[in-house]
Amino acid sequence: MNARQSYALVALTLALVGCAHGPIRGRLTLPERAAQPATINYESSVFGKTGKLWTRLPTGETFTGPYALDPAAPGKTLVTTLAGDAGNSMLCRFTLNEPGVGPDSGGSVRCEISTGGTFDADF
Repeated sequence: MNARQSYALVALTLALVGCAHGPIRGRLTLPERAAQPATINYESSVFGKTGKLWTRLPTGETFTGPYALDPAAPGKTLVTTLAGDAGNSMLCRFTLNEPGVGPDSGGSVRCEISTGGTFDADF
């Protein structure tokens, strides 16, 4: 195997194993409804600085959106907005366990839904 093939193999391996993903399980509270379990899913890029989030609420609306770590953000915070397929939005504020790593290393999140209600999780 030559050097070029070795670099290609390393890049492919990083792409396959470097993208963390998973569920963030929490509690959804909607107006005039009992709190219920809910999940936001994430998939990070190879180096964890960017990624995407998505969820489907019991109301049937699906929310999706990208995230990008902001090096100028204070401490361990990450703020992003997810767009709903019915025109609503979710503003999510993460407090990360490790600055600059994204959801991969855990933390907590609170999302506020534009129609009222919240999603909260420790992960």
